[in-house]
Amino acid sequence: MEKFDILIIGSGVSGLISAISAAKLGLKVLIVSKADFTESSSLYSQGGIAVALDPDDSTEEHIADTIKVGKEFCDKKTVEFYIKNIKKHILTLCDWGIPFVGYKDGVFDINELAKEAVHSKRRILKVGDDLCGRSLMKTLLDLACKEKNINIAQGINLIELLVNFEGECIGALFQDLSENLFEVYANNTILATGGYSKVYERSSNPETSVGDGIACAYRIGAEIRNMRFEQFHPTALQHPKYFLLSESLRGEGALLFNNHGERFMEKYAPEEMELAQRAVVSKAVWLEENLTAGVFLDISHLKKDFIEKKFSGIRRECLKYGFDLAEQKIPITTIAHYSIGGIKTNLKSMTSIPKLYAIGECANTGLHGSDRLASNSLLECIVSAFSAIDNIKNDDSKIKDFNKIESNYIKTLDINENYNQYEINDLMSELKNKMWKYCSFERNERELKEFFEELTKLEEKFLKASIKYNNLKNMILIDKLIVLSILSQF
Repeated sequence: MEKFDILIIGSGVSGLISAISAAKLGLKVLIVSKADFTESSSLYSQGGIAVALDPDDSTEEHIADTIKVGKEFCDKKTVEFYIKNIKKHILTLCDWGIPFVGYKDGVFDINELAKEAVHSKRRILKVGDDLCGRSLMKTLLDLACKEKNINIAQGINLIELLVNFEGECIGALFQDLSENLFEVYANNTILATGGYSKVYERSSNPETSVGDGIACAYRIGAEIRNMRFEQFHPTALQHPKYFLLSESLRGEGALLFNNHGERFMEKYAPEEMELAQRAVVSKAVWLEENLTAGVFLDISHLKKDFIEKKFSGIRRECLKYGFDLAEQKIPITTIAHYSIGGIKTNLKSMTSIPKLYAIGECANTGLHGSDRLASNSLLECIVSAFSAIDNIKNDDSKIKDFNKIESNYIKTLDINENYNQYEINDLMSELKNKMWKYCSFERNERELKEFFEELTKLEEKFLKASIKYNNLKNMILIDKLIVLSILSQF
């Protein structure tokens, strides 16, 4: 039986950073990715990393801004821990060769820091260009491929986490593209599987973001919390691809208009206007879109060379869809963007299951509270990844028993059923539609209870469905957890 020191499930920013950090310690690592390594929510991140680098800024102000947005749902100790530790990890990433904009010879050019909503200071550190996620992912993947202690497997579906008789996580069961099942054993397992925003009809996330890691952790008894907290982004291109239009655009002066030509944010946040927190702006965009049949973002009043310098990547992407940021108003809509709920973790990124860690968007750390401050997501990815490896490095305990408990989930599978795949696809689309309808901006107790009953019946119907329907089963479970979390507040 081949065993790894660390099994990392997921290949976004948090997964890659944890893998590289572990490999540099001489630990044997396997990274498993559901899709191609270049496909993750991290890839689509645009803003940057929030970090107080300006001498006129401070961690205390960053902490205050974070709690202002997340409100009483923020865990203050977590907020302090993450924000006080981000700078030292940024310096480590600098040593790794991450191309931070404005960084040279140990010095940051604070003039290159961007501004985003609710941040009291300019503190958004970019990587490469305005399409931050792409640049960061490319560099991290290059670094990971150079580490001899890192093994990589892609196109692999997570089916189930494995647990021994001591209650420790000892690895996972996977399925490859040829539908072969295989087990991977490890002394430590790290979930970096991302969030669940793709269970909503409108989302900025890739198809893989349906909460697989959270569903698997729930099935083995991990504590899950705050699934009702989904952050909606107010400015995505009104197009089936829902290309994200970074909050940095509004930070640099982009304005919002409804179909009547009105700057409608004065009705909803007359002081902050376009720079109100995302929950407020998203709800306003949604309302105005329904009231006036159209909402637009406009930055064309700024100089073209400024737009090209600051937002060349975003402008280039918009041109692919027939829109020019520098010349016209861009039609926008609001979308599901970032999952705040997830697997409960402590400051060491440990879950309630021994030897199981959760990092990045699949974790609920307590940093974000009920609404996420812009660009705190990559901050969370970075700090949680390093924290997990720091704890593993200092943990001398080893798993002694790699005999797994037979899973009731796997036992119930009946490989003889034959559901029509087209019907399955239609059902998944219908569920996404209903999640958007009932769990986004209008939440009605009666409708939610009816939807929960429908989900329960679907769960029973597919209880014995084979592994090839695992994505659907995970989606149904995640939908139920979200609906239950919302209903708990009525």
